[in-house]
Amino acid sequence: MNLLSQILAGSTGLALITVGILEIFFHGDQRFYRIFLIRPEDVRAVRMWAMNVGAYNITFGLGIAVGLWLVNFSSSPASGSAIIIFCCACHVFLGFWLWVTEKRLLVSAIGQSFFPALVIVFYVLLH
Repeated sequence: MNLLSQILAGSTGLALITVGILEIFFHGDQRFYRIFLIRPEDVRAVRMWAMNVGAYNITFGLGIAVGLWLVNFSSSPASGSAIIIFCCACHVFLGFWLWVTEKRLLVSAIGQSFFPALVIVFYVLLH
């Protein structure tokens, strides 16, 4: 996997872990209303979903980290590339799906899918 794809993948992984932490611990914090669109009266109702989505994001971020480790330090870097491409492809789709399900989250949808899409594009172009 080329260096540019690795840098973008690492940035994606860090973003996923950061957003996951926000989703788990701060989904009801009104400072993040623009990101989550959760009204104070709905916090209890969405807690389980927000915490699970946060865990998924952290898991994908850790998956990318494992993939990067395999690319750089294992005897089978192709396995690391496959993990990274899978995680990024999932988030390209999930970003699109976020927009499909909630049009007001277009900026979040682009944020979720843009770097992962670039990882895949540069992997294909520079492979």
